[in-house]
Amino acid sequence: MKSSGRYYDGQAKVPGTERSDMDKGHIIADSLGGVSNAYNITPQNSTLNRHGDQAYMEKVIRDAGGCTDFEAIITYPDTTTQIPSHYHYTYTLNGNLITEDFDNVNPDKVNIPTSGDSQSSPIKESHDISSIDKNGDGQVTIAEAKAAGFKLPITKDHWLYHYMDDRDGDGMVGE
Repeated sequence: MKSSGRYYDGQAKVPGTERSDMDKGHIIADSLGGVSNAYNITPQNSTLNRHGDQAYMEKVIRDAGGCTDFEAIITYPDTTTQIPSHYHYTYTLNGNLITEDFDNVNPDKVNIPTSGDSQSSPIKESHDISSIDKNGDGQVTIAEAKAAGFKLPITKDHWLYHYMDDRDGDGMVGE
């Protein structure tokens, strides 16, 4: 371990991480106490790991001072590859059960702009909000987000933000 508290890069050699578009993605982030060995590393899309849902989830947990009951289910597309296709996380944060699902892809390549939005806010195609959007209008209210277990505020870098109404335009909903 380095004096900064980070692990040396050469700690875990996991097949797939040598690709230029993949990072050594920690299942439990090293900044949250995860170890840098093969049991805690998966090949993870670099953008997802550094700036996407994975990075956002880790930041939320760090900002909250940690979480409990952390569970990771990692899906692989077949029995021959060692590169995951999907991540499913559940954890308890400040008394709220949180569920995170995301594919192991570059979020910049799967996000699409909304029609009529002058700022072209991205919406990830693969997000199904039907279990959150109780009235089926394609938008998520603060009450719906809370009922689904999301911690507020929802910021503009969270995938759910793009389904919500930021009336004051400050990049946060439910502050």
